[in-house]
Amino acid sequence: MEAARRRQLIQLGVFGLVLGGLVWFVLLPAVAPVPVAPAGPVRTAGGAAAGKGGGGPVNVKLDALGRAAGEPAPAEGSRRNPFKMGAAPAPVPEGQSAMRQPPKPTGPVEAVPIGPPPVPPPPPIPFRFIGILSGAPGQGRIAVLTDGRIVVHGGVNANIDGRYRIVQIGEESLQIEYADGRGRQTLRLLAQ
Repeated sequence: MEAARRRQLIQLGVFGLVLGGLVWFVLLPAVAPVPVAPAGPVRTAGGAAAGKGGGGPVNVKLDALGRAAGEPAPAEGSRRNPFKMGAAPAPVPEGQSAMRQPPKPTGPVEAVPIGPPPVPPPPPIPFRFIGILSGAPGQGRIAVLTDGRIVVHGGVNANIDGRYRIVQIGEESLQIEYADGRGRQTLRLLAQ
């Protein structure tokens, strides 16, 4: 029993040391004082101010703050950029501001349609091609069409329903268009 108690005390002591070291490590930087720079010039033992320029104001070059590191300062009156091709830009007259021009596109320019919008195509022809009749000799083929209500028939160049004209009759299809020549469509023979 004495050995078990002794082992517990040793473990408790090691745990306490680790916990104390961790707290000290985490809290020490927050408790440590932050060094503060002096407000004015620092005088050395000889009585002279440390650094150059004595106790006067420091010359700060504010125009250099806007340039990238390593970029040379522009010469007085010069607007030429030695790293770009071409001549220097023309000087801007007094009283006018130098307005930046938008960059010109370098890629292909999409064509913008000019004029009125295109005329929509005519509606589809409502007939279905349902068969072919053999006509009298010399008359050729006759197509049989229906719109679901009536059945009509006609040969090539025949006027159908007063609005459509048959252009060509084939074995399994025919071409039909509006009477004014627009909206040509191919109708397939329906399987019976």
